[in-house]
Amino acid sequence: MRSSCHTKCISAVALLTVLAAVLNGRGFAQIIVPPAPPPTSTEPSALSTDCAVSDDRISIYVEVTDKSGHPVSGLEARDFTLLDSNQPQQLIKFRAVDVNHPPFIPEHVLILIDAVDTDYLVVARARDGLSDFFKQSGPKLAYPTSIAILSNAGLKLEGGPTQDRDALLSALNNAKSALRVIGPSAGVYGAAERSEQSFNLIRDMISTEAKQCGRKLVLMVSPGWPMLSEAGSYVDSKHRSWIFDDIVGITNGMREASVSLYALDPSSFGSRASLSYESYLKGVSKITDAQYPDLALQVLAEHSGGQVILLGNDIEAEIKTAEADAVAYYRLTFRAAPPGQSVQYHPIRVKVDKPCLKVRTTAGYYTQVK
Repeated sequence: MRSSCHTKCISAVALLTVLAAVLNGRGFAQIIVPPAPPPTSTEPSALSTDCAVSDDRISIYVEVTDKSGHPVSGLEARDFTLLDSNQPQQLIKFRAVDVNHPPFIPEHVLILIDAVDTDYLVVARARDGLSDFFKQSGPKLAYPTSIAILSNAGLKLEGGPTQDRDALLSALNNAKSALRVIGPSAGVYGAAERSEQSFNLIRDMISTEAKQCGRKLVLMVSPGWPMLSEAGSYVDSKHRSWIFDDIVGITNGMREASVSLYALDPSSFGSRASLSYESYLKGVSKITDAQYPDLALQVLAEHSGGQVILLGNDIEAEIKTAEADAVAYYRLTFRAAPPGQSVQYHPIRVKVDKPCLKVRTTAGYYTQVK
């Protein structure tokens, strides 16, 4: 018993040592993320709405579905109540988007296949599912779409952005990804390295997508990177400060870049073990509460207003479920809380004055320091 505890303590210390190097940015290759295409629109004023940047305004995307999960269109500004830290806010701008009623700004869909945190057999199955998705689509895809594969060498764009189904299918078939088996031998060092590769992916993706107008649906085909929960109580104040800074940067960054993140689990039965992320969905309001699992893929996805989709190994169905969010949605803009003496977390809640409807949106935002 003492030996087991001693081994666990050593592993936690080793993990923290690796993470310290990770957070200081040593020893890991830069990941390059492909740029998203600028969306097109027949109405310039609608496009500029999605490009506007203002320090004192917050814009969020809101999905409204019925009890069967189908998107609900036709709602008006008066149907919505937006709460910032439980305080009602006046809407400065409101826009309803419906693919069936132009003018419509097409989303950019970026499909990322994670070959770093996923067993090679599962990756192969995911690629087959993606191939089936394209084969079942019409010759012209609904949205400009890109495909990229994350491997040990970084992120490589395999095809797109394009709405040409055959071009993406050909690019996928010709793609050669660096596949590997993820096993226990990787240990805490491997877990830390894989997590940092994934963190770099998110950071660089935000930086690139922020330069483009319009909403982006980022579909990550992955069971999720290591949550590093084994660090546990060994995380000191310095590590928590680093973690908190990443939480703030990624949370605000995805919102400002108009990114909705989706975690599409390619496992045979859906990684039910990954549901442990649900314990970390409450927003982190202070440094002392920050933990590595707060940066889990599934947590970031739900906080962005996207989804965690578990449909076994049916990648085709998971992509269709994610893309349904682009059929009809709403963009709400309100004034942000002013900067203070410290970074403050502001949870967001949106209510709709209609019965039996479900609302999903950005979980919250962080104010900056004066």
